[in-house]
Amino acid sequence: MAVGQLPTDPDLPGRKRDHLRIALTGDVGFATLTTGLERHRVRARALPERDLADVDLSLALWGRRLAAPLLISCMTGGTSEAGPVNRALATAAQAHGVALGLGSGRVLLEAAPARRAELAAAAGFAVRDIAPDVLLLANLGAVQLHTHGPAACADLVAACGADALVLHLNAVQEAVQPRGDTGFAGLLERIAATCAALDAPVVVKEVGFGLAPEDVAALAAAGVAGIDVAGAGGTNWARIEGARDDRAGRVAAAFADWGWPTAQAVTAARAVLDRHAAARRVVLVASGGLRDGVDALKALCLGADLAGVARGLLAAGAAGPDAAVEAVGVLVDQLRIGAWAAGAGAVTELTPDRLENLA
Repeated sequence: MAVGQLPTDPDLPGRKRDHLRIALTGDVGFATLTTGLERHRVRARALPERDLADVDLSLALWGRRLAAPLLISCMTGGTSEAGPVNRALATAAQAHGVALGLGSGRVLLEAAPARRAELAAAAGFAVRDIAPDVLLLANLGAVQLHTHGPAACADLVAACGADALVLHLNAVQEAVQPRGDTGFAGLLERIAATCAALDAPVVVKEVGFGLAPEDVAALAAAGVAGIDVAGAGGTNWARIEGARDDRAGRVAAAFADWGWPTAQAVTAARAVLDRHAAARRVVLVASGGLRDGVDALKALCLGADLAGVARGLLAAGAAGPDAAVEAVGVLVDQLRIGAWAAGAGAVTELTPDRLENLA
């Protein structure tokens, strides 16, 4: 068996259930590290010089039209308990015209092909019936590319009815997790091969520790269509794994403040991607501890194309479609009002000069 190739994990559904439970109820933030967004203040304008109704934050991306540059980030998958959460969030994404990322689809690829449609429905991967217009992102751990090649990735995108594929990088989480997949050698080459072979756009993201500028440059050169920095300051996945196992908890304690804060990661990634802009546009997503629409506004002004919110919407998704629709609606309204009150009327006007650096 090659490095990184593991047999089907019988504990996968149970681990996904634990992730959902701990993320909803546990203390899984960073010890002292913050997103860094609090060091930036939006330059408030008392005279926006346009009506709020005239603010249009819509954009076209990968064949879909978004009403606002917001992404409900990849969170839950691989267990039946995630099904109602994903469907509630999909209902909210459709209602407000924002993008939606699904949880890891590894469980679909490891199921018998005859069972995939049934499993996709039960675990909340099949949401097109309630979200026909949503920009939908399938998701797989990048380390799984050692086992599942481009053809399997294409199958996952098709099974989810997705528009794009997210490959997540979670090295620290896997290392803390008992029997985690730590075969990360050669992943960049496999990511590049997936980008070249797949018809759908490929996005690469971290899971909450941020991406170094060197990683952003390497991924852009590998041909990715998008990069999600998923910076530090929000949910700490080492601590989530540590909550599942005593020894993992002791290991995870050293990583309570690990990573690149979100604001720093976005700014650095924007600088790197601007150097590649002449050749090809790479979409930049800012996620990692964004609490509300004003945090999203700051991230967009720092240079992101989309702002992603994950754990901040998880409880609303767990409460059902009505709560999810309301929570996402509040987020969209916060972003629109913030942009308007900063003097901006379109996504192209969300620029760094809308911010004051307090550091």
